[in-house]
Amino acid sequence: MDKIIEDYKIEDEKEEIKKWYDGYTIGNTKGIYNPWSILNYLTDRKLMPYWVNTSSNDLIKLILKNSITVKEKIETLLRDEEIEVPINLETIIVGIENDEDNIWGLMLQTGYLKITEVVDLAVHIYKVKIPNYEINILFQQIIHEWFRNKVPGNDLRTILKDLVTLNFENFEYKFKKLVKEMFSFMDVGENTAENFYHAFVLGMLVGLKDTYYVNSNRESGLGRYDIILEPKDKTANSFIMEFKILDNTEEKTIEETIKTAKKQIEEKGYETNLKMRGYENITKIVFVFKGKEVKMEIVN
Repeated sequence: MDKIIEDYKIEDEKEEIKKWYDGYTIGNTKGIYNPWSILNYLTDRKLMPYWVNTSSNDLIKLILKNSITVKEKIETLLRDEEIEVPINLETIIVGIENDEDNIWGLMLQTGYLKITEVVDLAVHIYKVKIPNYEINILFQQIIHEWFRNKVPGNDLRTILKDLVTLNFENFEYKFKKLVKEMFSFMDVGENTAENFYHAFVLGMLVGLKDTYYVNSNRESGLGRYDIILEPKDKTANSFIMEFKILDNTEEKTIEETIKTAKKQIEEKGYETNLKMRGYENITKIVFVFKGKEVKMEIVN
């Protein structure tokens, strides 16, 4: 791959290409790129999900739709974290949505996941994660489709328009209304609320994919932000989003949690990478959750 990058004089894009299309392993050889995506990138010179758009992904969508436990694990994967799962390497397609071992086996063998660690070979337990950003986008799109099926298209478009045009009062009102009407307390339980809302908002933001890059859980400054919305037009508004749940062991009120989150954004310097690449119109937003109660605040 280094030879291709040198021959095509795309050294400046080396790290981005790696982020999008690298991540696979064959035997003991790491650094395997998706060849189809690389060939298309070299032709178009655009970073986009080439391979995942060559099929309908209907089976993956069926699995996520019908399995609550798998959906929760996908939310963890979207945060660029590993999960520990049982994997049946002899995948049986019939009734796959009802057998979690088969589900992870299918995702592994079709390139949607990669093994990072063998936990217990005897009982087929492995740690896996999403291999690259191209696959991450696929899962974001699936969540977005799930979201879109619950929310009329016009409603979603108006919410996103309110966000990118800095109409925060309307955005917060509509967002709270969606949360109240759409989700049960089970969805946003004490132990899963932050992950759930993170994945939920990621799904919403895929609707901006034509004009924004949606980045999640990546390093910037001295820490890892939750979500950054990076406009393809550098003169447009960019956004840093931080998600927190009220932790009664540390803060007593939502306001205290907001203060903690705002301090984290500033001390960790989450806007560093955006500023280094020439973005000036940066808005930092904190979302704090207490069950289905949501409060949003802009960091000045």
